[in-house]
Amino acid sequence: MSKINLLPDVKSAVGTSKENSSPKLNLTTCMEKNDSLPIFKSYRQGGSRYEDVLSLNADQLNLKFEENIMVSSDKIWDQLATISQFNYIDFKSIYGNDNPLNLEIGIGNGEFLAHIGNSYTDENFLGLEVFKEVFLKAVSKIRNQELHNCRIIQFDTALIVRLIEDNYLNSIYVNFPDPWPKKAHKKRRLLKIDFIEQLASKLKVGGTLNIATDHDDYAAEIAENIVAVKQLKSEYDSVYVRNITDYFHTKYYRKFVSTDGAYFFKYRRI
Repeated sequence: MSKINLLPDVKSAVGTSKENSSPKLNLTTCMEKNDSLPIFKSYRQGGSRYEDVLSLNADQLNLKFEENIMVSSDKIWDQLATISQFNYIDFKSIYGNDNPLNLEIGIGNGEFLAHIGNSYTDENFLGLEVFKEVFLKAVSKIRNQELHNCRIIQFDTALIVRLIEDNYLNSIYVNFPDPWPKKAHKKRRLLKIDFIEQLASKLKVGGTLNIATDHDDYAAEIAENIVAVKQLKSEYDSVYVRNITDYFHTKYYRKFVSTDGAYFFKYRRI
C-alpha cells in the first residue's frame, strides 16, 4: 500500500478542529441533579466517558433483551442509579453462541443493521442508538425480519463500548454520525481521538472500523483524528474514499447524500 495522503478537498480543512478532548463534568449530563444520580463521572458526547465504570470484580450489567431483540434505556438507568462499576458484558450468554460480534453505533431506524444481519447470518450484530423514536423503528425492523443474530440497546454508546472486552469485535460501523455543525457544538462530536482509540482497542487484530459521513467539516476532523491512532491502518491508498461499490444505500443515503458521494473510512486494526 502506498503512503497515505489526505485527499485535497478535505486536506485543506484539516487542522481547523482542535477540540479533541471534552471537558470533564462532576455529574452526568444525562440526568438532572437528584439522589438517583450514578456515582461515576460522565462527559459530554464524544471522547471517553464513564471512566471508572469497569471492574473485573463487579457484576455484569443486566441486559434482559425483550423478545430477544431490545433493551431500553430505563432498564439500564435503574442499575446505574445504585451501581457504579460493572464487569465486561458476556455476549456468549446473550447470543447463545460465540460467533464473531460486530457493532453498529448509531443505528437510526435499523435499516443498515438489518441489512448486514441478513447478509451474514453466521455472525452476531449489536446495535446502539440513544434516541428512542428511531430506536423503536429499529425494533420493528429486527422483529419483522426475525433477525435472531441481532440485538439492539437504547443507551449512550460510551458506556456500552467500555463494557466490551478488548480485542473482541470483528468490525465496527459508524454511519453518518451527528456532525453537530454549529461551532459551539463541535465538542459534542463522537469521533474524537480518545474515542477512536477506544474503538480500536475493542477490535480484534485484523478487525475493521468503518465510518461514513456526508459532512465536509466532520470528514476533515475524522481524517485528522483517525490518522493519529497508531493501532489503525487505512484499507485504502488514501485516508478515505468518496464512493465504494459495496456500500448499502440506506434511506438516509438516498435522500441526503449528493452525487459526489460520502466520505468513507475503512481502517484495519494492526
